[in-house]
Amino acid sequence: MKCYINLLIIMCTIAVLAACISPYTEDDEGEIGLPGRGTPIEVSSLFEPLEDDFGSGFKFYTNNPGYRTQWGYTLWAYNSVPSGVFSERTVVLSKPTGDNIAGYGAIICSAQREIEGRMKTVFLTVMINNNGQYAVGKVIEGLYISLEKWKPHVALNKGSGLINRIKIEKDSVNGNRYNLYFNNFHNPVADFFVDSLEPICESYGRNGYLVVISPDDLNGSAVEVYFYE
Repeated sequence: MKCYINLLIIMCTIAVLAACISPYTEDDEGEIGLPGRGTPIEVSSLFEPLEDDFGSGFKFYTNNPGYRTQWGYTLWAYNSVPSGVFSERTVVLSKPTGDNIAGYGAIICSAQREIEGRMKTVFLTVMINNNGQYAVGKVIEGLYISLEKWKPHVALNKGSGLINRIKIEKDSVNGNRYNLYFNNFHNPVADFFVDSLEPICESYGRNGYLVVISPDDLNGSAVEVYFYE
């Protein structure tokens, strides 16, 4: 597969990251494996281009215990060039090492949008985990808001290192609705989400990736995620 994404690399030192921890537990209901709402999600240089037998893409990897805290981290990377009007996107993902419950996935429609007279970065994200679940969220200036918490899907493969394909498709008829397909794209549309939280993403902006690091990760091991397009 040929990958057209050119990641914007922003170096984040451990000192900066330590001041910008994103809690691992999303809320008081005990939902784990999602980004937290307390402090900003960080742009990271840990997403690196790769070329292997499977194709072209990007690899996230760290074994740095400095990212291991009782709250965890959430890291992301995005295109250096806006992708224009969003219609659909397919991403192939695999996570061979790391906590199975911790999420990883695709970012869409990342752009500056006006909130109370100020321009802030806003984007949508669809994540999966190695337990065969998916979740949908919206990030406003680095803060994650859950639109759909972990939900099982029969088409998602379970287990470390298994390959999953997610397709996000803008519904051309139903306003701000996005259709979701997992692995078998020919199934009838049964899963979707609606971007109803202001400011609306308006279906344009950069694409990217997101990885959640669990408090159980990096205890003598690594977190490794592969993304292909």
